[in-house]
Amino acid sequence: MTLVLGLALLGLLFAASLAMPVLNQAVGFERAPEQVARIYERRLDLVAALEKLPPWERAALAPFLPVGGHVVEEALQAFETVVRVGGFVAEGETRDEAALDGLRARRAVMLAELGRLEEAQGDVDALAARGHTQFVEAVRGLAAGRADPAALALAGDGWIGRGAQARASRAPEPEPSSAAARTLQWARVRLGVVAIGAAILLAWLARNRPEGATASIAIPPPWSPQVGFGVLVRAGFAAFAIYLVLEVLGTYFDTVLPLAFGALCASLPLFWLVRKHLVSPSGLSFADILGLKPRGPIASWIVTSMALFALDQIGSNALATAARATGAVEPWSVSVDGLVMWGSTAVLALSIADSVLFGVLAQELAFRGVLFPSLRGVHGPFHAALLSGLLFAAVQFVSLPAMLALGWSGLVYALSVERTRSIVPALVAHALGAAFALALDVALYR
Repeated sequence: MTLVLGLALLGLLFAASLAMPVLNQAVGFERAPEQVARIYERRLDLVAALEKLPPWERAALAPFLPVGGHVVEEALQAFETVVRVGGFVAEGETRDEAALDGLRARRAVMLAELGRLEEAQGDVDALAARGHTQFVEAVRGLAAGRADPAALALAGDGWIGRGAQARASRAPEPEPSSAAARTLQWARVRLGVVAIGAAILLAWLARNRPEGATASIAIPPPWSPQVGFGVLVRAGFAAFAIYLVLEVLGTYFDTVLPLAFGALCASLPLFWLVRKHLVSPSGLSFADILGLKPRGPIASWIVTSMALFALDQIGSNALATAARATGAVEPWSVSVDGLVMWGSTAVLALSIADSVLFGVLAQELAFRGVLFPSLRGVHGPFHAALLSGLLFAAVQFVSLPAMLALGWSGLVYALSVERTRSIVPALVAHALGAAFALALDVALYR
């Protein structure tokens, strides 16, 4: 029965993750034209800022930033999609034609500068029909190398519009924005932390991998694999139901506040089920289950966590970069939370705290505190770590790059639990990764 429910839960979560881009665009993004414009304007701005850096710094920072070799093509496709569906407005609502015209104008400008204006014929015709004849003449002149800069204002004052106006007037290229500069600063901090962790990791390898501090997680655990899987399956269904209720409440009251506490609320059934079925019957405590009773100096746990963070970041970003190089991308509709751009500062702060604290703790308890030890009851260390990593990625699937990165994270986090008998290093590495990812999003898109 547990196996059937588990497979049903995985199928439900996987189907929901596949539907998420459409759901987010159609329901969550009330300002889809503005959102997609900001995402790609800021990414193109960031690409331009990267190009101004020395080659070595550009190569070092690029894997930690939301850019790749296909940003221009991704932008063109995303703009076309949003225009084609009319901005994903809900039934009965009025389309924001001015915002859609802005997307058409951006797309036309980009294609004109690429020498592919014929691909924007539909956009140009629609703009002409809506009375934007001066812009149409200017964009055709842009393709021929002569255009009135003022007439290109319809493309907006972001990176695309400012760049086109500068080139049309033979002015210097516009400087990258403060958002791009902030993002690069955060990327440098992240890279610095990774470099420290990598140095610790290399020193550990050079010393023939000496044993470090350990804690109290029992492997195999005192519960049977079936009991552990059953707890996770029931907690998963409960979390899914809670998120649906919070979505409905947010829609009904026209507020995102309920979702700011989503991870906390959704994790409560997990903590209750773990306590009832795993902690109490075995005579253990949550500190035992999580390995929170370390043996050895605190410094040993700090350096272990730093090394694990570096291993996670280097591997996950390398895999995601390799996937993006093949053309695989994360849908724009799920790559950035709309709350980052449009939410109030207070609600955004609550959401970040909820995600970094409660979300990370719940995931580590579920996947490294319960799932991995349960799998170790029937599998060896590497097979159990690989399976737990694959499940960790599968339940959060949104794209191939993200799935590869999450699978790697789940694998190395589980192996750290095997070695240290604690989730503390995985918890710290996971929280650091989530915090840096959110910091980069806020710096770039807000």
